[in-house]
Amino acid sequence: MTRPDYISSYQQTLAHLVALHGEEVAMDLIVGGQSEAIGILEFSTLRTLGLQPEHNVIDVGCGSGRLAVKLAPFLCGKYVGTDILPELTDYARKICRRDDWGFHTTEGFGIPAPDASADFVCFFSVFTHLLHEDIYKYLTEAKRVLRPGGKIVFSFLDFAVPSHWTIFELTVADSNPNRVLNMFVSKDAIQAWSQHLQLNVAAIHDGHVPWIELVKSFRYVDGREAAGVAEFGQSIGVLARPE
Repeated sequence: MTRPDYISSYQQTLAHLVALHGEEVAMDLIVGGQSEAIGILEFSTLRTLGLQPEHNVIDVGCGSGRLAVKLAPFLCGKYVGTDILPELTDYARKICRRDDWGFHTTEGFGIPAPDASADFVCFFSVFTHLLHEDIYKYLTEAKRVLRPGGKIVFSFLDFAVPSHWTIFELTVADSNPNRVLNMFVSKDAIQAWSQHLQLNVAAIHDGHVPWIELVKSFRYVDGREAAGVAEFGQSIGVLARPE
């Protein structure tokens, strides 16, 4: 099987969106759209899982900064955001206006942070687009940079969640050879990866089940309002490094 060219696919998609819509709209669409709503949802996810202002956060696949911009007025600790395109990290740096934060364009699966330096390492909408072996490489690196008691938080697609089947059908119907890869992950795989990495599975939340305590309400583009306790949409896995 030919290995997907993540960077080429991503670059082509971004260039197409900029040509059609301009930079600001393209930077929203390249990360799936609804950056304001999803940024609140991602921030609320970390807060529900125990994020405190003094914590250090690594945001792998930070994209154009939808989570970072929500963290900016809250987080006193260190923040590192990474992505594979410099256009995205440059834009995230611009909208966050945090000179003390690091935004890095990366290749491969390394995380530019010291050992045992992060309280949270998050991968929102990252593992949904990687092969299983590459997910495992990232989890191995995330464990390295995680402090004892720290958490790895990632979203994923799961065949066991009925609402995710639509994404699979759309992928099957897409004949574009440069289409974005949509990868599904089973709970058995998460259990196996955590066992081999000597991490604890702290939680797995199915995408359609409400559990996130929202920091503020918001409205999706289709008019639905999210308030109080909400679901993420994608499923969420939480792995913890033992104390």
